[in-house]
Amino acid sequence: RRSGSEIMKIEHDMHTHTIYSRNHHAKNTIEEMVEQARKMGLKAITISDHGRNHPFYGIRPKNLPVMRAEVDRLNRKYDDIDVYLGVEANLIGSDGEIDIGEEERKYCDVIYAGYHFGYLPNTAANFFSFLLPNLAAQFIPPLRKKRRKKNTDAYVRMCERYPLTMITHPGDKMPIDIPRLAEAAQEKDIILEINGHHDHMDADEIRAAAPYDVRFAVNSDAHAVSQIGRTGHAGENIRKAGIDPARVINVSFDDETGVEGQDKAGEACRQ
Repeated sequence: RRSGSEIMKIEHDMHTHTIYSRNHHAKNTIEEMVEQARKMGLKAITISDHGRNHPFYGIRPKNLPVMRAEVDRLNRKYDDIDVYLGVEANLIGSDGEIDIGEEERKYCDVIYAGYHFGYLPNTAANFFSFLLPNLAAQFIPPLRKKRRKKNTDAYVRMCERYPLTMITHPGDKMPIDIPRLAEAAQEKDIILEINGHHDHMDADEIRAAAPYDVRFAVNSDAHAVSQIGRTGHAGENIRKAGIDPARVINVSFDDETGVEGQDKAGEACRQ
């Protein structure tokens, strides 16, 4: 029996990072990432560096117009790949706020959001009531259960407040109620990511979201050209979850599944 990575191929890697994520968090330029995606035969790639409130990895807002110009240049240069620009914003408070403003959003084709360690919260109150409890929950298992509802409330508020395209690696780094998040994503037509780097969503999480009419996308979360298109255990998790492969909008499957190549993700990026 072949592994998921052998029967599934990303057509559009929707989640990649470049040198615009600060402090050498990622290794390559936008053009280098695009060139590698072209060599691999991808139909599209989205550049999605970290939100500004991460002091170690976050993008500098002044760089967004520079990145926009570079993406536009590459789209003019190449006719065999579509290049999109986004930001992987940070959830920074229990009120659902993320770290990208209206002025910055105008440069982006898409806005993603997820939870990361090391971000700066939006208020002092959220430092003590949101950031610290979630950090402590990594080491105190009983606290993880207590955090689940409050964290999920924050995710739901985030979905309601912002025109998100995708939630990145849901279930990673903080406990959340996946069915509740899937219901909120369904209402706002937000994609849930199956992240090949973090292994979230895993098979159980995909299965928990499956009863809701949500779309999924498999992404590499690449921080270097060598990582583009890597899917980790995503294919295996999709099979274990038992969902229709056609719900995964940015991949192709071989004849074992009967699903041909698709990039419905490109449609989401152009909306």
